[in-house]
Amino acid sequence: MKNKIAIILIAIISISALSLTTGAYAMPFMNVKSTMSNRTSLQTSYVRLDGVINASAGTKVIGTIQAQSRTTVVNSSNVYQGFSCTAIWTTNTTRPITSVRSEQNFTYTFYTARLVEGNFSALDYNGNAFFMNGTWNSWNITETFTINTLSNGTITSVNCNQNAVPLANGAYGTLTAFSGWTNFTLSISGVDPLTGPIIAERTTSAMFNPFMINSDSSTTTSTVTVADINSIVKTYGSMPGWGNYDQRLDYCQHYKIDIYDLSTAAANLNSAQ
Repeated sequence: MKNKIAIILIAIISISALSLTTGAYAMPFMNVKSTMSNRTSLQTSYVRLDGVINASAGTKVIGTIQAQSRTTVVNSSNVYQGFSCTAIWTTNTTRPITSVRSEQNFTYTFYTARLVEGNFSALDYNGNAFFMNGTWNSWNITETFTINTLSNGTITSVNCNQNAVPLANGAYGTLTAFSGWTNFTLSISGVDPLTGPIIAERTTSAMFNPFMINSDSSTTTSTVTVADINSIVKTYGSMPGWGNYDQRLDYCQHYKIDIYDLSTAAANLNSAQ
């Protein structure tokens, strides 16, 4: 595995400039809003939430949600906030988003939502553990997979065509984590509310790096490591419904873990934000 990572990192070094330029169509990883008149930081806090989506307006679904928020307060009044939140879910309960790599052709439908412009986020807000609101986009996406294999079942190539139908565009929405960090609700105008349990949360006043994957509450550094890169290597080539797709690693948010996501994380290797 170490040799595999080394080979991929060498390839990234040689094409990283091209990859990052080509991937410029993607939304920024974290959008920001500032009401600051002074950029001297006095206090910074960071929140990260991971949850499992298991219901949509009472209908059973399967999926995940991740949210991140950074707040910098200057002189106890001026505020600078960064926001990121993505959700992915499907009503196909027989084939999870992280399903194994099928050798058969198939069609797969899933739904996504992304915070495109954050407005406000806060801890301990109106009796809730965490609250975030802003403007969201949401899509219904259908994938058509064509799998080519050898006679022994070895997969030689995969072709996936994606057709996206908008559910909401520029819609107001809120993410609420209830007291005790037990459950959440994502409510977006025009989209059925999504609910489920929170499986991990982290709040800290330390510096952070959104490209860290293998972090927990005991982490004292915000540096991206080879272990984080290895997480992407293990999911490389995966897509929703095929392979162990993880939306936390889909930095370009184009529903495939590929060279653009890998080069983005690698560009932050051994660095902190």
